[in-house]
Amino acid sequence: MSPITFTQQGIITQYEFAKILIVSSDGMLEVSLPLTDDDRRDMEIHIRGKFAGSIAFQMKSTMHLDHRFRAYKLSIFFSVPTNKLVSHPNFYYSFAYFDIKTMAFADPIFIVPSMEVHKHAAPRLEGDRWTFNFSGSLDPASHDHWIPYRVLTHNVGARVLEILNSQQAGQTLAPLPAELADFSDLVFVGRAAAKSTADPGAKGRPATRQQPTS
Repeated sequence: MSPITFTQQGIITQYEFAKILIVSSDGMLEVSLPLTDDDRRDMEIHIRGKFAGSIAFQMKSTMHLDHRFRAYKLSIFFSVPTNKLVSHPNFYYSFAYFDIKTMAFADPIFIVPSMEVHKHAAPRLEGDRWTFNFSGSLDPASHDHWIPYRVLTHNVGARVLEILNSQQAGQTLAPLPAELADFSDLVFVGRAAAKSTADPGAKGRPATRQQPTS
């Protein structure tokens, strides 16, 4: 058993992930640590100088790897009260193995949208809590569900910047101010909003609490 407590592990890995985000983005990412955690946010991240959009992360880590199979697996079990489960496009999980010998995360890290985790990480309702078991293979030749979300440590900043830029590009235009509504010759120039699609997997998904974006 590791001599590090779960509380110590949480603090260590949270700050390690913050360090990686800043360094691997060449300082483009700003990381804020919320004083309160009612929404299960370990950190809020935005692009430096751009305050219109941000994403939140919940950090999940382990100091042990599962080797019951041919390849090592990153297996992390966790549970969430039903009234605290948040599935939202701006809410992400990061899953990582912290190597106590090197005192750093090992490659790869998994950066996964909350909706994907809540749908595919073996969700199970037990009383008033949802339990999840994330199990991602570390084998480079693996073809499991979590392959698209694997990121090498030095690419983490670029991946998060990509997510934030995609989020901002897909934002819809704000409603037209009332004082401009009567002008018929106005021309609006900007990026087209991303098309929304129905989620075919919504049926049978854990009931979740939605939060507005800012």
